[in-house]
Amino acid sequence: MSKAAARQDTGNGQAGSATGIAIKRPKLAAYLVSGDVDLWPQVGAQLPAKLSFRQIDSVVELLNDVPADTPAVVLWDARGCAAKSAELSRIQAHSARFAMLVLDDDHSAWTSAVQHGQIVAFVAVPVDQSRLVGALGGAYEEVQARTALLGGQTAAPARAGGGKRIPRTFIAALALGIGGIGAAILLLHQRSADANLGTSQPAAISPPAAAGGALQSAHPESAAESPSAGPSSPTEETVDALIGQAQQAMRDRHFIDPPQGSALALYRSALGLEPSSGEAQQGLQRLAEVLLARVQSALDERQFDAALQALENARSIDPSDKRLPALDERIAKMRAELGPAEILAAINAQNFDRAAQLIDQAARTRSVGEPKLTQLREELRRHRADSDDTRLVALIDARMQQDQLADPPNDSAVYYLSQARKAGMTSAALQAQFRELSRRLMLAARNAIAQQHLEDADRYATELRNIGAPLSQVAGLQHDIGVSRAQHPPVAAPEQPHFADLVRMRLAQGSVIEPQSDSALHYLNQLKAADPQNASIAPLSKSVQTEILVQAREALDASLPGQTEALLQIAASLGPSPEADALRDRLRAPAAITGPKQVAEASLTRTRPLQIDYPPSALNNQTEGQVEVGYTVTPKGAVADLEVISATPPGVFDKAASNAVSRLRYKPVIDAGRPVAVSTKMLVKFRLAQ
Repeated sequence: MSKAAARQDTGNGQAGSATGIAIKRPKLAAYLVSGDVDLWPQVGAQLPAKLSFRQIDSVVELLNDVPADTPAVVLWDARGCAAKSAELSRIQAHSARFAMLVLDDDHSAWTSAVQHGQIVAFVAVPVDQSRLVGALGGAYEEVQARTALLGGQTAAPARAGGGKRIPRTFIAALALGIGGIGAAILLLHQRSADANLGTSQPAAISPPAAAGGALQSAHPESAAESPSAGPSSPTEETVDALIGQAQQAMRDRHFIDPPQGSALALYRSALGLEPSSGEAQQGLQRLAEVLLARVQSALDERQFDAALQALENARSIDPSDKRLPALDERIAKMRAELGPAEILAAINAQNFDRAAQLIDQAARTRSVGEPKLTQLREELRRHRADSDDTRLVALIDARMQQDQLADPPNDSAVYYLSQARKAGMTSAALQAQFRELSRRLMLAARNAIAQQHLEDADRYATELRNIGAPLSQVAGLQHDIGVSRAQHPPVAAPEQPHFADLVRMRLAQGSVIEPQSDSALHYLNQLKAADPQNASIAPLSKSVQTEILVQAREALDASLPGQTEALLQIAASLGPSPEADALRDRLRAPAAITGPKQVAEASLTRTRPLQIDYPPSALNNQTEGQVEVGYTVTPKGAVADLEVISATPPGVFDKAASNAVSRLRYKPVIDAGRPVAVSTKMLVKFRLAQ
């Protein structure tokens, strides 16, 4: 027998004929009954090669689609099921050849079912990978034993001459002469009941998120938080809407199809508007996990087109994923069967450089005929051009939505319209974008005229002429600019009392020191610089100082010594003050130095969740770590006086952790009927998917 045949005999447990040709046997079916798309990659990644994996959305679909005489491993996601016992009975009544594994977050509901042999094992969700592997092995043996007892073909029947060992529980069932099939099956399940329950507690790990190491968890409570307050700009609203649609597409399993409404297209559209969106980046990484699981199952079922399409789309999300080389090697061994399908899959996934490499390789090896290669080259050229056109149109639309009409010069709607024309796009293809951009430029120019920003109006008129707007429109606009210049000659710089008016206005609005460039303090300093002898300076300085000292007193009462000191320094720059001296004495007293009361972060109530962006450099380097951050929660529930206590490794996650914590908001802590400041700390962990 050849070495290859010997290896196959060892792996499959059944030799071929005397010539050494091994007999290929169908795999045993394994069904994951769950509508949770995030559970699929967790389970599919652990299935042994002897199982053929398929996901089914519901128990009803399982009972309708799978014949009753089919031997199979069934992994049932029982979370959220209101009548678990009744649903389990329905599955068991459908087929005695099913070996059941239950996935749930409540182990107490399944203790009796394991002990009485109704299910092979319980596996906690989030999934403990080692627990799942052991449970799958037990379920596989269970199906073999049930099939031997009840009849029917399995993936690996026992060989003549005592090849595969039948479980001792099955032999015991026969030896005892049990008359009923149900009683025999109950005996079969008595093995390892204690072992099955011994590790049934939910595992203390988080579910996987981003491929290659996306953020799993940051803080124990952060995963279940509700989204933060609404976006503050139209772009953020659009990005949030796109991410919501992408998440719905994931739930509907529209991963890569249809091209314009798939999760892949929607997440990429969100990143086109906001490249730094951590939620969209993590969504793409979750999608990559799903697609890679699809590749494995599709290859097992020899569905090459589906496998290749999923593989190339996963590659387009993360070309550095460490699982890709093994899949490429597996596909390379099957290339004779694939023909040009692999090249077409790369083209359709817009992996154009890879498609070009595959075409060159096919030409060198002559694995594809020259007429077909010519067709594939033309297909690649056409798709590459279409992709460039689509990208430029999307950029024009995005920059118009972001109101970046002409600035910055190399990242504006005007710039990308010019690039699209240089790339050969026709006027008809760009008609909608041209009309909308012309309308927006005209509107911006009219607004600039109304506000007497005539230089801006001139710039918009020039851009309208450059993009090819009708000359009559441009001429009319330039005429209006000229009329406005004639009617409104340049106005002399405002007189100095104007600054005094601004100081009074900002004081009335409560803008004493913030915002920095539009506050009462800012305009007071402007007045001093422009007219040091102005009679308004002294009374205005006193008014501004009084308001600053009010804020300093509130900060001191709230046990915020750092904020109090900063405010007192600003007040001192406006002149001496007995009230400021008294506050400084209070600040230096021992009671003030001790600072706010220290409390556990878990005792506080967040009103805005912890949202963390995993640093890209750490993600690329597969680095994990943690940062302990100390901070004060002010009487208004904001975060202040934030400092990094410790970081492992130093300097890698400090900024990401500090930024995330600084955005937190809490319900104010009430003490003696009034809100007070408290001090707390948090350990922010950065973990990669395993």
